[in-house]
This record gives sequence, structure tokens and C-alpha cells, in this order.
Amino acid sequence: MTTVGHTLNSVVIDAPMDLVWRMTNDLESWTWLFSEYESVEILERDGATVRFRLTMRPDENGTRWSWVSERTTDEVSRTVRARRVETGPFAHMDIHWTYEQTGSGVRMTWRQDFAMKPGAPLDDEAMTRRINTNTTVQMDRIRDRVEGMARALPRAPLPLRGRRILVTGGTRGIGRAVTLAAARAGARVVAAYHSDARAASTLAEELGPGDPVPHTVRGDTADPAAVDEMAAVCRDRLGGLDGVVVSAGVISHHPYGRLPLEEWQRVLATNLTGAHLVLQKTLPLLTDGASLVVVGSAVATAGMPYGAHYTAAKAGLSGLVRSLCKELGPQGHRVNLVAPGLIETDMASGMTPEKRKHYEQLTSLGRLGDPAEVAGPVLFLLSDAARYVSGTTLLVNGGI
Repeated sequence: MTTVGHTLNSVVIDAPMDLVWRMTNDLESWTWLFSEYESVEILERDGATVRFRLTMRPDENGTRWSWVSERTTDEVSRTVRARRVETGPFAHMDIHWTYEQTGSGVRMTWRQDFAMKPGAPLDDEAMTRRINTNTTVQMDRIRDRVEGMARALPRAPLPLRGRRILVTGGTRGIGRAVTLAAARAGARVVAAYHSDARAASTLAEELGPGDPVPHTVRGDTADPAAVDEMAAVCRDRLGGLDGVVVSAGVISHHPYGRLPLEEWQRVLATNLTGAHLVLQKTLPLLTDGASLVVVGSAVATAGMPYGAHYTAAKAGLSGLVRSLCKELGPQGHRVNLVAPGLIETDMASGMTPEKRKHYEQLTSLGRLGDPAEVAGPVLFLLSDAARYVSGTTLLVNGGI
């Protein structure tokens, strides 16, 4: 492959890495994030690889340019590889996105390698100038929009300085957002995770110089011995717990008539029994006025086709929280449940464009939620601002 054209542009975005990554890789929102795109049509998803059609807004001649591209994301390395499938005037076009945490924000870099076809309207040199000019415009717009979202999600919504908190499922999705938000608010956090060691190893990269670095511990919350180890780590490293956030969970989809018993047991073991084990085995570590927060789901009351086992487990959490708030309240402990709607996590990544649009239209805000938008309510419940809140279910669903 001959490469003649080459561009390299970057921008520093003053926002959390997770937020920058999610917003810039949410293809369906590119018509809002970029000024040049009129539509994005998802054609195929295969794991981390997406094939899609981009259509530009009309140019100065009224022409709408459109082509099919393919991109593959690697969340652990924070890199993206993309290429044009329908190359148009290009002999080839390959794009490499990288994200690097710096002291002043996330440096997002685009490297474009290409070659123009003979007879194309622009030669390699002219296309290089055009790409460099337009990239500056688009990167400035992206920076402004992501930073605007970051300002709407304060770095430390509520003070937790010195608090000692265990977060299960604490390295991915909602749990990761809670871990990072709590650390930025000054808490000392133990983040438990099931298997993704690489995700656990990147937590510190997203924190500022003065933020306490979370300690990570690996273990399955459905395994009593593993939960014993989590509690031991909290005792040895923290000396006690001022808060526990139960966020570990799994989901699958099966018609009820063909739901295997072992899958029913697996989902309830992680989502319900795992929550019970974590809460029960950390009881001896709780300080006066400790706050326990369980991450449930809005489907617990609404129901969900092909998810009877998941819905049953999440509904069970509601009953667990109500009972524990009454039993533990006399000891000064608060127990609450946060019930998110559909949030941009791995669980939502496999949706078809049609299903995504359907769910977006169900919300009053017209979009899916960001994990950081769940972390804020969780931090509220962990803080003294919620010291008279117990036994409640806090819906975080965009107004469904």
C-alpha cells in the first residue's frame, strides 16, 4: 500500500478520560459532535468493530458526499483504528485515534495516512491542507462539547474526603464511574473486579495528582471465599468502611420458555446473592453512620422481555434494601438503591440502531445516560447530604 498523504493533529480536552472516550466513540451522536456530518447509519457491529455509513452535510455545490467506513475500538489501550471501505477519491484512507492522559486533560490525536487516486479532484498535497484545516475546526468543536458536558458533571459533586469505600464491579461501567468520582471527591476506595485486570490497571491514569489512587482486588462476588478476601483487604488497607457500593452485575437475554436453569442461577448468583454476600460480610467493618448503596435497575418494576431472570434478581435487590434499612437503621447505617435506566455501558453496546433509537425516544431527555450521571447520585447517597435518606429507590433514567 502506497502512502503519500499524512496528517497528525491533536487537541487536549479538559474532561475525564471515560467521558472523552465514550462521547467521541458514540457514533450515533456524531451529527451533534461534528459539524460536518448530516447522518450516521450503523450497518454492522461485530464486537468492537463497527461498519457504518457517513453522510456529509451539503458542500458549497450542494453535493452530499457519503461513504462506508469501518472502525475498531480498543478501550484498554485507548486507541481506535479506522479505514474507509468505500474509498471514493482515495486509493486508501486509514485513521488512527489515540487518547493520552496528561496533566491538563486528555490528548486526543488523529493520524491520517492516505493516497489519492489518479485523476482525483485534489492531489495529495491539496488534500493534506484540506484535512488539516477541517480537523482543527472539528477538534475545537469536539473539545468545546465534551468540556461542556464535563462542566455539567462536576469533578467532585460532594465531599467524601477521608471516607473509606468499597465498590464492587468497580473497574468497568457504572462501578468504574463511581470509583473515579469517589476518588476525585477525596475517598479512599477499594475497587473489586471480576476478571478484567487491564481495566483495573488503568484507573490511576484517569485521576489527578492529588486524588487518592484506588486499590483493586480481584474476586467473584458470588463466591463466598472471594468476598471474604475483599472484606479482608478492606480491613487491612482501610481499617474499616464508611460506605459500600454494590455495582457488580451480569445480564443475558433468553426467552423464558428456553431459559436454562444454570443461566437463571448464574444471573441471580451475581446480581442478588453476590449483593447479599458483600453486604453481610462487610457488616463488621462498618463505622457509625455508614452508607450502603446498591445499584439496581429500572427494569425491576417495569419488566423486560427475555430478561425474567435479570429482572427477578434486580427486584430482589429492592426487597433486600427495604429490609436492611429497617434492620440496620437502629445502628445508624443507611441503605439505599439507585435504579438506572439504560446507560452507555458494555451491556448497551450490542444494541441495534433501531433498538437504541427506541430507548432514546422513551426518555424525556432523548438520549441514553452516561455512567458518570449515575455516579453523582451514588455519591450523594454516600455523603452527609443524604444522612436522613434511607430505604429509598432513586431513579436515574432520563425521565422514562
